[in-house]
Amino acid sequence: MNHAWLAPSRPFSRPLLRAAGLALVLLLSACGFKMRGVTPLPFETLYISIPDNTKFGADVRRSVRAASPDTRITQTAKEAEAILQQTNDTRGLREVSLNAQGRVEEYELSIVFSFRLIDAKGNAIIPDTTLTAYQQMPYDEQAMQAKEDQINMLYENMQQSLVNRLLRRLTAPDVRDAAERLKQGVSDPNAPVYDPNAVQAAPDVPYPLRSPSVNDARQRY
Repeated sequence: MNHAWLAPSRPFSRPLLRAAGLALVLLLSACGFKMRGVTPLPFETLYISIPDNTKFGADVRRSVRAASPDTRITQTAKEAEAILQQTNDTRGLREVSLNAQGRVEEYELSIVFSFRLIDAKGNAIIPDTTLTAYQQMPYDEQAMQAKEDQINMLYENMQQSLVNRLLRRLTAPDVRDAAERLKQGVSDPNAPVYDPNAVQAAPDVPYPLRSPSVNDARQRY
């Protein structure tokens, strides 16, 4: 009886495996397949007006560097080919439901973030845009400290969601097309033009973006 089929197969050599892997990548590329990831930004330098001494500002910069390592984040707007201007960043916390005794049962947390992306001359690459995030949270007066911790955690999760959405917007195909047209001197006469110097500078003190607390909401209502 031939027992050759029971013998363990020979391991492929590493060079052969590497060659096979490269061939697969080339084949997939030829078929139009792209590995999952974010497209790099269409400019070499970028100024971000979101204060870098906040977690949100730090997360935005970290995400930009990870997605587009060849894009240098500048210290001033004058050095940059493109400018990401923050126009609003507001957090809110409001009561959305009361029990039969008139006590709060549920709160709604919110973040409203507005921005625009312009070139060095103020031409809009992305005109004024607003991103929002909402999260509802049950409330229990017997666990105040735990709820404060939960609020901070929920705001961090909402904030990270906004960072991801912002990055997807910055790397969208229409943004790349608009940036390329402006580089070639082709501008839309109907597109808004903004002041490239109207950029919020990072303050020397920590940016006042403390998460609203349950106590804040109770004082308002």
